[in-house]
Amino acid sequence: MIDKKINETIDALIKKIKDNNLGSIKLSNKVNTIEVTNNAINNNIQQDTIPINNVINDVPDKNLISIDSPMVGIVYLTPKPSSPPFAKKGQKIKKGDTICLIEAMKTFNEIKSDRDCTIKTVMVENGEAVEFGQPLFEIY
Repeated sequence: MIDKKINETIDALIKKIKDNNLGSIKLSNKVNTIEVTNNAINNNIQQDTIPINNVINDVPDKNLISIDSPMVGIVYLTPKPSSPPFAKKGQKIKKGDTICLIEAMKTFNEIKSDRDCTIKTVMVENGEAVEFGQPLFEIY
């Protein structure tokens, strides 16, 4: 048989879960532990979870480095609209090669590679506005 005080505590926990739309709540003291779970919330959470293999694929590779934007502006991946890109996925880049342009205050600034590398991912679109520190390329 459940003590009247414990029963009141359980009722209060159930009310808290419903009022705050919580998945579960747990209350412990030296003698008792009470855990109340809202199965309706937990079932929805389980349906919305991402399969583990998708999460593993999104974990960044520790060998990858990003080349970040040194300024705010508009990034251009090609010297002219009809030209091929400065750098594309899989391309080997030498230290000092121009990898893109960033237009800031009507000035085109050449962004050069500071190392020999290979482009893994181009993380921006041509003509996209970029922020200071925003990753432009993933390299290895």
